[in-house]
Amino acid sequence: MFHVKHFDVVVIGGGHAGCEAALASARMGSSTLLVTMNPDKIAEMSCNPSIGGVGKGQLVKEIDALGGEMGKNADFTGIQFKRLNTRKGSAVQSSRCQADKKQYALRMQNIVASTENLHVCHGEVKALWVEGAEIRGVKVLAKAGNTLEVQTGSVVITAGTFMKAVMHTGFERSEGGRFGESPSLGLSDTLRDLGFTLLRLKTGTPARLIAESIDFSQMEEQKGDELPSKFSFWESSIILPQVSCFLTFTNEKTHQAIRDNLHRSPLYSGEIKGVGPRYCPSIEDKVVKFPDKGRHQLFFEPESLDSNWIYPNGISTSLPSDVQESFIRSIPGCQEVKIARYGYAVEYDCIDPRQLKPSLESKAIKGLFLGGQVNGTSGYEEAAAQGLLAGINAALLSQKRTPFILSRTESYIGVMIDDLTTLGVSEPYRMFTSRAEYRLSLREDNADLRLSRYGFVLGLLSEEQKLGFEERSKAVVEMKQFLKRTFVKPTHKVQELLTSKNLSPLIQGQSLDSLIKRPELSLAEVLEVSDILAPHSLSRETSETLEVEVKYEGYVAMQMQEIERMKKLQTLSIPKELKYGVVAGLSIEIKEKLERIKPSTLAEAAQISGVTPAALSALLFHLRQRPLSKEVSC
Repeated sequence: MFHVKHFDVVVIGGGHAGCEAALASARMGSSTLLVTMNPDKIAEMSCNPSIGGVGKGQLVKEIDALGGEMGKNADFTGIQFKRLNTRKGSAVQSSRCQADKKQYALRMQNIVASTENLHVCHGEVKALWVEGAEIRGVKVLAKAGNTLEVQTGSVVITAGTFMKAVMHTGFERSEGGRFGESPSLGLSDTLRDLGFTLLRLKTGTPARLIAESIDFSQMEEQKGDELPSKFSFWESSIILPQVSCFLTFTNEKTHQAIRDNLHRSPLYSGEIKGVGPRYCPSIEDKVVKFPDKGRHQLFFEPESLDSNWIYPNGISTSLPSDVQESFIRSIPGCQEVKIARYGYAVEYDCIDPRQLKPSLESKAIKGLFLGGQVNGTSGYEEAAAQGLLAGINAALLSQKRTPFILSRTESYIGVMIDDLTTLGVSEPYRMFTSRAEYRLSLREDNADLRLSRYGFVLGLLSEEQKLGFEERSKAVVEMKQFLKRTFVKPTHKVQELLTSKNLSPLIQGQSLDSLIKRPELSLAEVLEVSDILAPHSLSRETSETLEVEVKYEGYVAMQMQEIERMKKLQTLSIPKELKYGVVAGLSIEIKEKLERIKPSTLAEAAQISGVTPAALSALLFHLRQRPLSKEVSC
């Protein structure tokens, strides 16, 4: 099939993680092979056709800041954009877009097909070729029927929900990781044979509804933002027509139809063994676990501009088809609904991610990387972020360069990977802003200022992008200095603005910086009434970054001090051979956790659940005394 039987990097799976992994590797100059069971399903949006959300939007911005593709692809194919949590602080505001499902996949497929150094193979990886705890290649059963042996030193597994996947609708079972697609049957056994611990998880999807059969007048229209914000910091545009989504609710009749048929649910009959996502539960889970809640919020979202399918967000289910019809038709506006496809649950194998390094390389097998839902996560954004990091590190390994690791002090991606590799998962992991201790510093608006310098060094961002980045960085720095040293007098226009906001008038001149720190005043308003010419013409995005930096300057400074403290902890390594049983001052429980997880630094130990500041102090004291300790060889 290929004249070249050697590739620097092989990526297994063409989902959101696989696309980012393959693109990153190829763009960094490594010859890359993407193996997928169906090239027409590359970047398929299996569930909700949306990108972003609370915590997830931050991931997309970071992917983009590093040179990934998801943000640009969302911009070009989005059909509704909304900024979430705008009434709350900047630390928890996140972007989300409803994407055109068809256009999203098609554009990503075109990007993959046109990328230099990247080849696509239509086939299934049946086995990994490992010698002496190192990857040597993969064995691929091509669609044409022939078997290929591809030599490589770097493999990225992004198998999604396909490993030994089984779909459930009621008690009807069928093999597959997605409707109409076969499971991956060889990888699970291969990984188990290599010593990996595997877990069984579950996800699900709702029925798809025909738009013309829904009475949207019984629902509340939800329009997008009048001035939509892009995900990408670079060259992208919002070009597709924008549409509305619709809000509605379940009711007691809906819940009764579900309760009456729980005995027919594979989830509650014991048929499904995998653990489902806590933060995106099925509708039967909601009804059972929240019996006092009279209704549950649903969003009816269009899947594509040229499709009449509606995605009813909030009623994921594995109940039988007749029960689905019954409870869906009890929802306002759905009395006469026609169902295009019934919902189903998917059980699949994944690994315990504690078996991975922070680079997402296997601790046991050199050159084997894993990213996405195969690591126990949920969601396109979590998958894409892991795929990007795994692809980067696979390429770096092939080029004999140092691994690239992001810390939790500088990125949401670092938070997620640290959580996965130190704490593991007991259910599908979902990103939230609450998971990031330093979320005020890790905002959407400054993702490029935090991370793009890495993208330039890695070769994922161009010289042209670098010039734009430097111009924006310079504008932010110089404008902050300008606002501190420039004073505004208590003119009539200034006093009028303050009065309109119910603020005390100025008695004497005040710096622009101190005025903007008032929550009621915006940067644009203050500049407008000050009649002072600013040294830079600011874009909407740069104005937002500047205003947040000014308003939260004190809090950001405190977080930066804490981040510097954490960086120092990260430099304090913990020897692999350390015997925690001899560390004075640690409880038995903490000793057991540290012995099991074996953190490589004090910072990693600090993130383990239950490890207290007192325990860290005891561990730090022991490490400083380590040269005198007989149980540790220095």
